[in-house]
Amino acid sequence: MNRLPGIAAVALIVLGGATSSVSPRTAGGLLPPRGVATVSAPASSSLSPMKRTAPAPAPVQVLPEIQVKDASVKPAGKALPAPARIRYPAIKADMLASEVGIAEDGAMEVPDDAAIAGWYRYSAAPSDKSGSTIIAAHAGSIPTPRGPLYDLRESRAGQTIEIVDTKGATSLWKVADVEQLHKETLDLGPYFSDTGERKLVLFTCGGRWDKDRQSYDDNIIVTAIPAG
Repeated sequence: MNRLPGIAAVALIVLGGATSSVSPRTAGGLLPPRGVATVSAPASSSLSPMKRTAPAPAPVQVLPEIQVKDASVKPAGKALPAPARIRYPAIKADMLASEVGIAEDGAMEVPDDAAIAGWYRYSAAPSDKSGSTIIAAHAGSIPTPRGPLYDLRESRAGQTIEIVDTKGATSLWKVADVEQLHKETLDLGPYFSDTGERKLVLFTCGGRWDKDRQSYDDNIIVTAIPAG
């Protein structure tokens, strides 16, 4: 299996225009469209497995990306079939997936349209025997103000996620952990692993919307394990 490019200890999923590290190809400096309603993140509850740091209202528009380190050497893409479709019935998500790599600024590419997820081609394929399959999508975008993964924050342990690959094979995954973590303290190292037990990791943004920085404070991360 190809090794992942070196992953920075500091990793962010941020809104376009928030920092100088944002890739213009994935962000474009877009701001929340006028007239888009804000939706409050659900309050913390003892019945919810989500680990929260600061639940707060968050507008729909968000353009996430993952910062990676040392993208000068880009390994070849995976030979195994890539994810082609993601179905997550519990949050009514059904979306296509495309292969993405690393932008020139060292950020993981993410499709501009929130209706399409990006599979990090240097991570594990669905049929791999070890490592993490990394998939990220915008919570919202201009073409799709409320993306299929906007409700990722509503995920619960035990729910089933389906990944269909380019050969038509379907793999089933069971949600094991749901986290809402502040970007400034988040270490993505444990999530970006091409060794060890099989995992599926889904990313999007959430938490409080910081108007000054034009960015969400938190990342929503769902980790799932093979269901069978």
